[in-house]
Amino acid sequence: MPSYRLHLPIGALRAGASPADVLEQAALALGSLHAVERKDVEAPLVAGRRVGRVVLRFGVDPSSRAEEDESTRRALAVVARHLEESVCEVAPASAVVLSRGAGGRFRPIPPSRSGA
Repeated sequence: MPSYRLHLPIGALRAGASPADVLEQAALALGSLHAVERKDVEAPLVAGRRVGRVVLRFGVDPSSRAEEDESTRRALAVVARHLEESVCEVAPASAVVLSRGAGGRFRPIPPSRSGA
């Protein structure tokens, strides 16, 4: 089963929401589509400042690489939309990363097959 990681930055939180709520909601949305293997909240440096982000590792049912990657792109859109509607902004957009595991390393996949 191919493994992917999704990194979503936590922008402005809605009133009463916490980073733990963001993690829970992101895992809930992703779990409706794929098997969530691991979840965490991190705060790495992005453009010289700390940005909180949700990191989700998940498996995708095997098919062709193109289909697997496209499935994860759709999942990213679903999770981001759910977070925006429920607990926080997903910002900055430059910190959103979707990567695929291969040979023990995760490498970013492009936003779309066509580059659009």
